[in-house]
Amino acid sequence: MNFFLSTDLSIGVNEALSVHEHLQSLGVKKPGIIYDAVLTGSDYFQDVLRNISAGYSNCVVYCNEFRGEPTYAHLENVAEFFRRETPDGLVAIGGGSTMDLGKGVALLMTNNVPALSLKGFPKDVCDPVPLVTVPSLLGSGAEVSFNAVFIDEAEGRKLGINSRKNFPKKSVIDPKLSMTAPIESVIASAMDSLVHCVDSFGSKKHTPMSRIFSIEGFQRTFYALQQGQLDRAESRLDLALGSVCGVTALMNSGDGPTNGFAYYVGVKHKVPHGLAGAIFLKEVMRYNYNQGYDKYAMLNPMHSGGSAREATAELLDQMDSLYRQLSIPNLAPYGYGKGNIAELARNASMALSGSFSGNPVEFNEESANVVIDALT
Repeated sequence: MNFFLSTDLSIGVNEALSVHEHLQSLGVKKPGIIYDAVLTGSDYFQDVLRNISAGYSNCVVYCNEFRGEPTYAHLENVAEFFRRETPDGLVAIGGGSTMDLGKGVALLMTNNVPALSLKGFPKDVCDPVPLVTVPSLLGSGAEVSFNAVFIDEAEGRKLGINSRKNFPKKSVIDPKLSMTAPIESVIASAMDSLVHCVDSFGSKKHTPMSRIFSIEGFQRTFYALQQGQLDRAESRLDLALGSVCGVTALMNSGDGPTNGFAYYVGVKHKVPHGLAGAIFLKEVMRYNYNQGYDKYAMLNPMHSGGSAREATAELLDQMDSLYRQLSIPNLAPYGYGKGNIAELARNASMALSGSFSGNPVEFNEESANVVIDALT
């Protein structure tokens, strides 16, 4: 059994006000800051930025106004901006896309090559400049993962730059930075956590250690969403912990059909990744249950006794209630109906064979048809 963790964590309300101190502990003399444009109107973010600027009058600031997930071309442009300014460390403040952008820039600062040349799983790259991630949404897990997602526009596919050297040196997680985000974005990001937890839990590559993180992450995130008290920063600490646990489990196991569907539909219809995953999650779980898979019982924190199959059925009932509570949509708003589900199932199964193969029971084009049919 192998298991790895690499990022130093600081989690707490108001913790982001100390980002400059964390930079100093890393020996950074001239930081570059990449922040998400949607944070501009947040008074708390402005306090965070002022604190960093007070500690570093020479800091270089870049506002990321790019909408959606970054392309390799956008990464190239931002990397060129920072190469001219030569910071010796970076801070990425924002959602998963902005933190992924920070990983890519940190690597390109020390590897003077085209961004596309690092596509996939690059070997023999130089260590990046130190990166500190500060998430403004809680769920993608980008703040502690080595994966960085980028879109290859020529191929119309999400790929990425996936090197263990991408691990941030430090992640400063402060739920107060998420308080100005639209509640739909908060929910979509939290649902991304649930996808990570469920896919990693059921993955054929799971380990006893990864399952500890899958279960803890699922239960904390599920409980926080059920309680409906996300208007308090303190209540979002469970989302923060769920995010870290979920992506840690995923890195140490593998994904499954839900994450695969999310990548496919997300790119094709520009659906936020977390929401795209949420659309499919419950029905993939139900498909597995109908095929005899009952180990989801271990994810059920409210199980009142009985068999594993009963506990799994109970969890699926709770998922149904949560989906109604959160108004998670089906596929109809994205143009899918009974007439074109076969096409989606065929295309998805061709593109996502790796994700499908990670499912705890056999999952193929016919399986995809069953899941998609339930969502139209």
